[in-house]
Amino acid sequence: MSNTHKKIFIVDDDPILAEMLKDHLVKMTSYEVKVFNTGEEILKSMNELPGIVFLDFYLDSVNKNAMNGLEVLHEIKKISPETDVVMLSGQDKIEVAVKTMQYGAFDYIVKGESSFYRAEKVVFNIYRYKRLQGNASKYKNMTIGLAVGFGLLVILILWLQLSGKITDMPGWS
Repeated sequence: MSNTHKKIFIVDDDPILAEMLKDHLVKMTSYEVKVFNTGEEILKSMNELPGIVFLDFYLDSVNKNAMNGLEVLHEIKKISPETDVVMLSGQDKIEVAVKTMQYGAFDYIVKGESSFYRAEKVVFNIYRYKRLQGNASKYKNMTIGLAVGFGLLVILILWLQLSGKITDMPGWS
């Protein structure tokens, strides 16, 4: 993950939980962490291109007209498809988790006693996943380069043989 994406945004309408998660992530990672209380607020700040967004599933406990987490997730992915979004929710329902993943979430964390630990692990997993993607891209490019090089070598040998510069006869004659 490049330095321009070394930011984590937390979006939760529970300011205490959001600040506690921020404090935990600041201690455990080298990322800059910002907190937002609504989806509308984060969408205004997406020009900063965060690498990771922790997004509450329900964002309407303070303002009933606020966008919900799925709507915000959809907008984030339209603005910045490379940003990894981790959904947070008090719901322990597999259907909700699957739905968020279908919308493009990287992971789903149920709020509870282990959620801060899980959030830390997700940051590590995202970092590792991005690094593996980069390595896979390098290996792919190297493989293509080797294939092109081998193909050019075969063409060169055939051209030298057809032009009489080399022969397929063994020996010095």
